[in-house]
Amino acid sequence: MTTLKLSEAKAHLGSYARKAANGESFVIADRNRPIAMLTPYPNEQLGIKPALGLMEGMASIPEDFDASLKDFEDVFYAG
Repeated sequence: MTTLKLSEAKAHLGSYARKAANGESFVIADRNRPIAMLTPYPNEQLGIKPALGLMEGMASIPEDFDASLKDFEDVFYAG
């Protein structure tokens, strides 16, 4: 993914928007800090489909996710 300076993105937005429509993605940064993304619009009418499973395996939910938080409950319901 290409990172663009904010001033560059402003000056050539039309060009980058056309590239995004063709499948490219861009990060827009202000003073080297990412502030926005320019990505293709996932519209089947435009011939672009969302990439399902793109982040598969990058997150997990622990087995005890919904287990009681005894310490929290003791403090929260105390009194």
